[in-house]
Amino acid sequence: MHRIMTVEECKEVGEVGKERAFLDRRRSSFILRNKFRRLAGDKRLGVLWVVLEPLVMSLVYLFVLTVLRSSISSESIFIGISLWGLATVSLMSGIQCLDDFSGGLKCERVRTWVLVKPMFQFRAIDSACRTSGVAAILYFVFGVGILAVFSFISIGIILGLTFEGLGLNLSRIGHAIPDIKVIIRYFMRLMFFAGPALYPLTYAEGLHYKINLINPFTYFVELSRYMADLDSAMLQLDPYFGALVIGALVGFSVRGYYRIDSLRWELSAWS
Repeated sequence: MHRIMTVEECKEVGEVGKERAFLDRRRSSFILRNKFRRLAGDKRLGVLWVVLEPLVMSLVYLFVLTVLRSSISSESIFIGISLWGLATVSLMSGIQCLDDFSGGLKCERVRTWVLVKPMFQFRAIDSACRTSGVAAILYFVFGVGILAVFSFISIGIILGLTFEGLGLNLSRIGHAIPDIKVIIRYFMRLMFFAGPALYPLTYAEGLHYKINLINPFTYFVELSRYMADLDSAMLQLDPYFGALVIGALVGFSVRGYYRIDSLRWELSAWS
């Protein structure tokens, strides 16, 4: 195998030997562990905060809405807040991906798939952890069925992967204009209240309802509520339009992951 560099791209051609494949697996494993070490930082509880943070935030909002005598069920609030937090974290992770494309391996340029593999693994594990604490509360405290609990975690993993891929499409403009990241954060805060995170879609009417039909998050959270036998507009949603929205999300997500190599070559410190 040898490396070819041009103005447009950097690529390796030729057969990958067993030794190189073994080294690539070791590199991917190192990058994955490095991501969790960065996440833990100097915190005493380390990566356990990945489970505790969405759980604590859900409890805070639940307490506030209980004081305000909200008619929304606690289970629905837990599901909506945790999934929205996961969507926000994943989207921003994709947008900020250009901050470091070395994976912690500063002394050599590794192949792009070596970076993409642990990215997938980390997002899947992170998403599972962020939903598992809430899933435990749903099962042990609220008596939500085991099938609904596992569906909730599975939906969270898919949500995390697709929203990170969506964010990758915005990484170039976010790198060129850092203000875009701030704007997107404020937009996500707005959509937290405007979208079906704190309440099911059945509470929305008119233009508010129609806008949320083009929000891909709606279909994830409403499906999760439906699986938990909670108030949900899932059966009222147009399946063809929903498939179109989710299909567009998946398409943009695949495009985002596919473009990592070119983005890395054009904009990262290696270029």
